[in-house]
Amino acid sequence: MKNKSFAKLLSAFSFSTLGDGLTLIAIPWLSSSLTDSPFLVALVTASMSIPWLMFSLHVGVMIDKYDHTKLLMLSLYSRVLLLLILIALIIMNAISISILIIFGFLLGCSKVVFDSTSQTITPDVVPEEQLEKANGWITTVRLTMSDVVGRAVGGILITVSIITPFIFDTLFLVIASYFIFKLNLKPHVATNERKKLELREGFRFVFRDNNLLLAITLIGSVVTFVFASTVATQIFLMREVLNLSSFGFGLIISVSTVGSLLASNMITFTSKIDLKLRLIISLLSYRQRITPKPLLGRVGGIVRLFSLGVSPLGMLFGGGIVAILSSHMSRDWAIRTPNLILGGTFIIICFFLLFLFTSSSFHEKRSA
Repeated sequence: MKNKSFAKLLSAFSFSTLGDGLTLIAIPWLSSSLTDSPFLVALVTASMSIPWLMFSLHVGVMIDKYDHTKLLMLSLYSRVLLLLILIALIIMNAISISILIIFGFLLGCSKVVFDSTSQTITPDVVPEEQLEKANGWITTVRLTMSDVVGRAVGGILITVSIITPFIFDTLFLVIASYFIFKLNLKPHVATNERKKLELREGFRFVFRDNNLLLAITLIGSVVTFVFASTVATQIFLMREVLNLSSFGFGLIISVSTVGSLLASNMITFTSKIDLKLRLIISLLSYRQRITPKPLLGRVGGIVRLFSLGVSPLGMLFGGGIVAILSSHMSRDWAIRTPNLILGGTFIIICFFLLFLFTSSSFHEKRSA
């Protein structure tokens, strides 16, 4: 895509998500070095996702009201400050599980603002006919830089020192802020409605005006919940069951992302398929198209509340299940249990989606 504005946004997103990958591999490893309790480690991991549950709606309103560039810069610089303080605490050997929970929560808050805002401004920097391609690039970059490169490199950096991933994350955030600073966005037109009315309008659009968007959002919530239950305890699966080093941990996480990466690239080959069918693999583009621009932030916040906000609940569920089952069966099998639940849930959802998208009622909606 020959679009300078989108190239700057993508560059900022690339460096930011690369840093995310480093920190997301380092914090669970650090927490598992401080405690062998699956629930406490799950609590640390969940603290980074809890802001999606608590603030998705409020951030959505903020995006519709305030300047997007300022929101992006604020989120990046706040993360830089938090990481510098965290590095200092680790060097002084003043780190603990409770401190990690606090920092995980604060880092998660800044990430909610950055990710939500960057998704909302995509339609402003690319033409409508290129939305699928742009979102495909963003998804590919997120999966590649955070879940593939970031996790693998983070595993290597941990072998040098536990603070090394955090140092590189800080540097990458500074670079990302440079590209955001160079990004020329259109002047933002703020809404003047009261927050309660603003949220009500967004909920009305998702829950009453588009049943298909609602259905797939709820399915995404279930998938996120059960997947998060495995994320919270996977550090113990890697360290205790598979006996992997930090590099092996990062490598396994990286390899598991390849399927998602291939799926995101399928988007560019589906431009001639009906829009509602295309939303199976490109819901983001579908939502951006059907949502009026003044509502993009709020609708995005509501969708993320259900699709990402359940993540910390799933993590606590996974950690709690392992902690409870460890007293009734071998610890190895207790650690494996969330993954077995995930596999069974995926099978059920696949059959449900097959029924949904082959039903006569769905085809009637497509032909309407």
